[in-house]
Amino acid sequence: MALAIRLAGPQDAGLALAIDPVAATSPHRAQWLRAAFAGDHGRIARLALLDGQPAGFAVVGAFFSNPFLDLLVTGEAFRRRGVASALLDAVEAAHADRKLFVSTNASNTLMRALLPARGYLPAGRVDHLDPGDPELFFVRLPV
Repeated sequence: MALAIRLAGPQDAGLALAIDPVAATSPHRAQWLRAAFAGDHGRIARLALLDGQPAGFAVVGAFFSNPFLDLLVTGEAFRRRGVASALLDAVEAAHADRKLFVSTNASNTLMRALLPARGYLPAGRVDHLDPGDPELFFVRLPV
């Protein structure tokens, strides 16, 4: 199994759209992904390839002038194979000297378990983004 992470660009937006199940049903999400992969608003996208196949992606933006992991998606067929961890490794390495923020829905038990295990600390909560499912924020302090 060969897993590679590389910076992505506008030419990779179609791969992200194919990986992300939300983009298939949300025109807003699809448009956001195209813009993110084009680097709009200073966003940086990374693409994970597993045995040469697009397996996942991460998009980093900004939050109060700090890096913020906007989105981390692993393709359904590639889950539980280290793709998300490898993407997080790449993002964390790129921002090791800065606070790195991330958020997830309270209902996302996998991310809520993964983040503290990787050294992230609770950093707050926002209600009313998704009805009945608060957004929980975490921060990884500089090493």
